[in-house]
Amino acid sequence: MKQRKFGPYIAAGVTAFAVIAAAILMFFLIYHISAVKALLDTLTYILRPIFYGLVLAFLLLPIQRGIYEFLLEWLKGVWVNWPRKNGMLRFVSILLSLAFAVLVVYILLAMVLPQLYSSIVGLVNAFPGYIDSVQQWLTDFFQDNPDLQEAVLPYYNSASESLEKWFTENGLLSNFQSADATMEWLQTELFPRLTGVFTSVYAGLWALVMLLKDLLIAVIVSVYVLVRKDKFAAQTKKITYSIFSTRIADFLVEETRSAYRILSGFINGKLLDSLIIGIIALVCCNLLKFPYPMLLAVIIGVTNVIPFFGPFIGAIPCALLILLVSPLQCVYFCIFVLILQQFDGNILGPKILGDSTGLDSFWVLFSILLFGGLFGFAGMVLGVPVFAMFYSVISRLVRFGLRKKSLPEDTAVYLGKTGPMAKKKE
Repeated sequence: MKQRKFGPYIAAGVTAFAVIAAAILMFFLIYHISAVKALLDTLTYILRPIFYGLVLAFLLLPIQRGIYEFLLEWLKGVWVNWPRKNGMLRFVSILLSLAFAVLVVYILLAMVLPQLYSSIVGLVNAFPGYIDSVQQWLTDFFQDNPDLQEAVLPYYNSASESLEKWFTENGLLSNFQSADATMEWLQTELFPRLTGVFTSVYAGLWALVMLLKDLLIAVIVSVYVLVRKDKFAAQTKKITYSIFSTRIADFLVEETRSAYRILSGFINGKLLDSLIIGIIALVCCNLLKFPYPMLLAVIIGVTNVIPFFGPFIGAIPCALLILLVSPLQCVYFCIFVLILQQFDGNILGPKILGDSTGLDSFWVLFSILLFGGLFGFAGMVLGVPVFAMFYSVISRLVRFGLRKKSLPEDTAVYLGKTGPMAKKKE
């Protein structure tokens, strides 16, 4: 009886305490936002191999499942009485999926790196010629336009004087007049710069070693996640059903499955689509005799991973490279990229991706701009599927609220000035 009498007061007190504690915690987080950000950056750096492993496991999961189902069907009727057959086949499928991923990466690198290296070397060797061509073009242009030359010449002379003054001040023109001056220049100018170069090279090599270490740990983490994914999923569902009611827990589980379908379908489909576009670009660039075909194909294929803006982001540097060689070929390349983008957007992309996100074009543009501004390249790639997951959750909640109020779910009903109930009365 006493418990019933004081129960509402106890609940109100606990609620008030929770609200006050949450407000104090929020104030602390906002007041110490720099320390919180530093802590989050440190945790992100420490857990980076775990994130890489989760991403790798996410990408390998469809391959692993396909290999597992193939092995299960192929060995149907064999080892029937062996209780650990499924576990053994699952582990073998994980190893085969890793081997398949390594083989694909090796084939791509073996195809791309030699031609990419030769393209870059050819570009570097031809760059002085490009500079001379540009200078000759500018000279001819200014000779044909003397008025413009008179307007630009003062700025050119000012820039030349500033550059000569900088060389003189830094000892690059006058410090070789004597051995003492040369030694002083070496000690004060050259050696510190070389020290900075060596420091940068060491930092780059150390970053490469750390990246290889993170990738090795990521492979181990991905294998562990793939082996224990069913148990992890069961534990997550167990926690969910223990916290929420059955109806809410069912909703969360279903939304998680829907989010996985959207994310996996979009990412795997986009990777396959970008690979095909890169191969098509390589073949066509060779057929059309564009310079540096492998370099162009790599840029087009990589940037095609970004929805909507990807083809244009990749086309700009490629067009500039071709413009240095031949302006006419640059025009042909722009026409080719436009045709390729139309083929990808209207035929190949829908064929591979289908309606995996369910987003209108406006929301695709909105999500790319939002997540790209927040998280850079990764945000531009993952912004569409992540926003699609939020969009799906909100859509389900809206439909649930409409069904609860016995209102129609069709958007067309809500067009116009009157509401659905008024249209229903009419």
